[in-house]
Amino acid sequence: MTRTALPTAVFLTFLGLWTWKLLEPSPVPEAVGGVIPTDLKYLASKCAHVGGYTFLTLLAAWLPLRRRGFWGVVGVLALHGVASEVLQYALGWGRTGKATDVLIDWGGIALGLLALRVRRSKAHD
Repeated sequence: MTRTALPTAVFLTFLGLWTWKLLEPSPVPEAVGGVIPTDLKYLASKCAHVGGYTFLTLLAAWLPLRRRGFWGVVGVLALHGVASEVLQYALGWGRTGKATDVLIDWGGIALGLLALRVRRSKAHD
């Protein structure tokens, strides 16, 4: 694989897996879900949203893109957050799309951007 193909393949693989889990009727296996206390399931779900989009934003920085292309990918991630919630609602598989989840997704993107900025500022010190 070339130096540009590997980052792209990794990014698209994780984006595909994340999309699948967001749209799947039961994203958490029963064996795992049964062990998580009920009062922590909501928190774990929202942490997964933040973590997923933070991770994808960090991966986007690894893509062989110029600055404008990177910001295009960030925009696609923001739209992905909206689309996944709309599709959860529209597919009717027992998942509910929520505007608050979109905001949480965007918070994950913002956290990823903040981490990249901190890393860049430390690299210039």
